[in-house]
Amino acid sequence: MLTVRLLGRPRLEREGVPIPGPRGHKSWALLARLVRSPQPVTRQSLVDELFSQADDPMGALRWSLAELRRRLGTPDAFHGNPLTGDLGPGIEVDVTVASHGRFTGLPPEGRLLEGVDVRDSASFETWLLVERERVDAEVCGGIREAIIRAMSGGDAERAIDLARVLVARDPLSEGPHVLLISALSAAGRHDAASQQAESATAMLRRELGIAPSSALRDAATPPPQPLPAGVSPRATSAALRASGLAALSAGVPASGIDRLRSAAAAAAEADDATLLAECLLELGTALVHAVHRHDDEGAVVLGSAVAVAMDAGHDAVASRALAELGYVDVLSGRRVTAGLHLEWAREIAGDDRGLLATVASIEATDLHDRGRLAEAAERFGAAIDHARAAGKVRREAWSLGVGGRTLYGLGDYAGAQRWLDQSLAIIDAEHWNAFRPCVESWRAHVNLALGRDPRGVREELESTFATACELSDACWQGLAAKAMALACHAELDRAGAQWWLATAARACARETDAHVWVRADVALAAARMAMDWGDLTMAREQAETLQAVAVRYGMDGMLDAATALLDEIAPDRAPAFSGAGAGAARR
Repeated sequence: MLTVRLLGRPRLEREGVPIPGPRGHKSWALLARLVRSPQPVTRQSLVDELFSQADDPMGALRWSLAELRRRLGTPDAFHGNPLTGDLGPGIEVDVTVASHGRFTGLPPEGRLLEGVDVRDSASFETWLLVERERVDAEVCGGIREAIIRAMSGGDAERAIDLARVLVARDPLSEGPHVLLISALSAAGRHDAASQQAESATAMLRRELGIAPSSALRDAATPPPQPLPAGVSPRATSAALRASGLAALSAGVPASGIDRLRSAAAAAAEADDATLLAECLLELGTALVHAVHRHDDEGAVVLGSAVAVAMDAGHDAVASRALAELGYVDVLSGRRVTAGLHLEWAREIAGDDRGLLATVASIEATDLHDRGRLAEAAERFGAAIDHARAAGKVRREAWSLGVGGRTLYGLGDYAGAQRWLDQSLAIIDAEHWNAFRPCVESWRAHVNLALGRDPRGVREELESTFATACELSDACWQGLAAKAMALACHAELDRAGAQWWLATAARACARETDAHVWVRADVALAAARMAMDWGDLTMAREQAETLQAVAVRYGMDGMLDAATALLDEIAPDRAPAFSGAGAGAARR
């Protein structure tokens, strides 16, 4: 096996032994450019980016391609026009392996192409700036995936080692600490888990000036107490599961989750894999949806649900758990692992249209967040069809409501209004108050776009925002506050718009549980309003915030919007993350 090392100083290894690599920084730059591009790249684009200063630009490109073929031992690679980065069998690239969480041992260190200096290539430097941010995020996502896989496989010690690496890479985020504490607890090192929770809480409070969520403390919670004598584990598990779900339905999440934890423990003692898989699925789903900022712990439980369900041949449970894992990844902008989870969920869903509806709706959300709105609209349409055929009315309402955002983004306001009204009708019939603020917020966006009186829109949004606050839902608070800002802006109320924008930004600042796309959308709205007010300083600050978020979380449409704003503010600025760079990354 030949391994291409692009993280850290680039190099080649065969079976772990270093071998001579391509000569010249531009050869390595060219290799990375092709390998990291999902679409073929024209020779002219590569010449413009890397070889425009050469005496014979096309000749320089041909020499570099020949050098890559020779050193990689791939005589059939890099021919034709456009060019692809397909290296064929027998070659792996460390970035791809790391982003999928498939590495053995500890993950590779270093950033993309460290030490590579490509002179007189401003457009490539822009591409590299963007790609380094994306690779950093993908590698962290891959480490997180490897931690979950190790936990679900019962290898808590490996999970601890990986979690320590993730904490070192991202020490000021709560999620890596939660995973480390969970791994310590799973290894039976409860004192160490408690100490880690205390030290992480103190450090985050000291560095960030805010108290972390209860997720750190909960991750260190010892396992449930032994079962009462005289009652079978299977019967105990079934009873606890039923009462836990009832508590969740009644709006008492803490009690419901405690009972589901005990139900899972009893199912494990009963050695009933099917029951255990179902209990883990319910517990993981509750941690993700019913308790705020517990996505990381929920992901660990869902990973275990997948492993147990697959061993038991319970494909439906595995598909649902994988879809939930994909949903958590989409919210957090982990595009690679989201795609892996959703693809696997769709494969094992078979012809179960209820499961296909769930997977399609989450895939559509991911497509929208990445800026591929037309594809997202088609996928939402498929999700709606599947949900209706399966009689899954809440999934239908969810797809219609979130799909309304996509139609709004496409400028199809009439279609968006129709979908949103249909979603609200189901919400009313189902008494599904938890989802109402999302749909009402997007309906407000549509109403403003259609020219409705902004004062009336704002008055309706007051109850929407109040409901979102009652639910403590960061996504819905951010959306409702941003819609309020738009309404104030339409009324020429600058002070009101600024207040609501600040409120939206605070809601979106949560590290977990918040949809990163909403954070970007709030920054985009703030930048555009600042442009209308002539406040170029604020517009630049918000556009740069949008740019950074979009790069890290793979939101190409938002990156293009940020680039356009910055170009409008300062047309002669030196490029940072330009639209050309974003386009190159997509090509």
